[in-house]
Amino acid sequence: MRKRGKTGTPHDDKYLNKLASSGLDLDDAAVLGMSYLSGNETALLHSSFKPLAALRIDYFGIDGLTMSNRPKHPPFYRLRYIETDKNFSGQTEAKQPRYVQEPESGVGAYFPKLINWLEVAASDQAILITEGELKAAKATKEGFPTIGLGGVWNFKSAKSGVPFLPELEKINWVGRNVYIVYDSDFREKEGVVLAINALAEELVDRGAIPFVVALPELSEDVDTKTGLDDFLIHPSGGRNQLIQLLHTGQPLMLAKPLWALNDQVVYVRSPGLIVEQRDDNKLSPSAFKEHAYSAAKYMEQEFKADGSVSLKKVPAAGAWLKWPHRREVNKLTYAPGQEKFCDDPETKLSAYNTWSGWGCEPRKGDTRPWHQLIKHLFSDAEKGAIDWFLDWCAYPLQYPGTKLFSAVVVHGIHEGTGKSLIGYTLGKIYGENFVEIRQEDLHNGRNDWAENKQFVLGDEVTGSDRRQDADTLKKLITQKKIRIDIKYVPAYSLPDCINYYFTSNQPDSFFMGDKDRRYMVVEVVLPPLGEEFYAEYDLWMHGDGPSHLFHELLQRDLSNFNPAAPAFMTKAKQRMVADTRSDLASWVRQLLADPDRILRIGQLKIERDLVTNKDLLRLYDVDGTKKLTANGLGRELRRAGVPLANNGDPVSTSLGLERLYIVRNVNQWAGATTKQIQAHVDKAEGQLVKKGVRR
Repeated sequence: MRKRGKTGTPHDDKYLNKLASSGLDLDDAAVLGMSYLSGNETALLHSSFKPLAALRIDYFGIDGLTMSNRPKHPPFYRLRYIETDKNFSGQTEAKQPRYVQEPESGVGAYFPKLINWLEVAASDQAILITEGELKAAKATKEGFPTIGLGGVWNFKSAKSGVPFLPELEKINWVGRNVYIVYDSDFREKEGVVLAINALAEELVDRGAIPFVVALPELSEDVDTKTGLDDFLIHPSGGRNQLIQLLHTGQPLMLAKPLWALNDQVVYVRSPGLIVEQRDDNKLSPSAFKEHAYSAAKYMEQEFKADGSVSLKKVPAAGAWLKWPHRREVNKLTYAPGQEKFCDDPETKLSAYNTWSGWGCEPRKGDTRPWHQLIKHLFSDAEKGAIDWFLDWCAYPLQYPGTKLFSAVVVHGIHEGTGKSLIGYTLGKIYGENFVEIRQEDLHNGRNDWAENKQFVLGDEVTGSDRRQDADTLKKLITQKKIRIDIKYVPAYSLPDCINYYFTSNQPDSFFMGDKDRRYMVVEVVLPPLGEEFYAEYDLWMHGDGPSHLFHELLQRDLSNFNPAAPAFMTKAKQRMVADTRSDLASWVRQLLADPDRILRIGQLKIERDLVTNKDLLRLYDVDGTKKLTANGLGRELRRAGVPLANNGDPVSTSLGLERLYIVRNVNQWAGATTKQIQAHVDKAEGQLVKKGVRR
């Protein structure tokens, strides 16, 4: 319901609440020239405005008159929406704009009409500068002359080529203390820090003495920042507390070397290290202070007993580590496609993103060499294999940071076919986020090769020699987090976004179980193409080819690709599974496939569906030369998925107290009772005794 306050200004509760959230009321709004607009009134002002209730903020110059940014233009104003757009378009916006203004209306500095700005401009009184009109109004109301900027860069007009707004030029800045008081999260935002430095330089050029003031975080919610108005109305803040903060403000020009370090490095609280922003190089605090940045100096103020101040040159790196305005984040993250400074997707804490960007820009063009090579390498693969592989290549590009939990293995005895060229070509797209590894990298005590990587080519990396290698590769392919261990730097964890492409000349290069879901395997059966093709491919790959492939993969329809599904099954994979089995594993598979052939003593068939590991050991190792125990055979049975009767609990039969494996009629025996199991075993054993096989 629309009401009328004691000033006579129409309003509603949302308007009152918005003013109150900044410590203002209707009387303040009347003096400030602010007014309430209904949704219809907002929409009538300009076609670009949404029909939402809004707070109209008119701008005035230091003379108290309405201000126009350009000759013959109407007075400048901005709107602050005070309700949320509930329609469909509003719901689909990433972040709905709260402040709007007419297109091409320029920028202006806001002078709250609560004081005589002409007197302030001519005096040497300190001035605060903040981002936001309501914040400026509240601070001015509390006795701190404060200029509000519509944005952190709005002290200038880039479109007009004006480095410092004309209305700001009307102030006598010489010898004046100026306190820049932006929101509490400014240190985590690269653009805001750059804007502070740029504003400070303009102020210094005009004789001002700029300081930056860091507001404390007053909310336990990590997503809630503290603005100047928030601080002034908070129980822990207020006018007196702001005075104390202003006294601790950092002089920007004395601290210029420290601000310069903010442009070069960032401190990461967990695990406590420094990152160089140009190349994401990691430094321990001691290496940062004592070696890498030891030459940088900083002039530190020293107050003497007589009240005088002297300057002392000290190492800038150590001072920066103690400096309250140092650029810092809570943690490191690896978030392909995101900004350098962002929130960690899981914890929502501030983070420094070590993703270095793509290796090339997508551009439409010729991709025939790529498809000719793929067709050649996949000539023996099943129908659908090429499409699945291309989808596998495209998905992490269309959805950066996706870990597919599947890997591709391309092997063949012919050398020089171009198996590795596939990895190198995709590596051109990933740029610095690509690395090639070899077998020895798996056994290196440190995994610095995995730092900041999205795509890995494993050339002659194998998981077949030892089960430990196979387990290591399975973990690498499926893990969601990776712990990075670099010499001289504290270890830390990052999201694991790596997808793996392996090549080999060996048909048994990877150990895989029968039920493996991680690997797609392709065997290259044809000899290499002609030398002319590979020469042309090399020119294509080192030219614009990767950009053209990048574009094609970004446009690829992935509606039928499930990134969480098992890898595409091929006959080449089935052959590799068989080739990498041990003799025992192959025998167990034969047992499961044809138990009647395996379960025999000479020509006599063993009728039992339930057998012990000792029974099977006697059949497998007839002469006792294989150095295998019954327990070892039992482990292979479990790996092959052979179920146990009686839920795995031992059963007392004529054989003794034994665990019994179900090798025939699984459905019948899976739910059988103990008595049924005993009867079956004892009957079968009795028949063997009658035939003279058992005593």
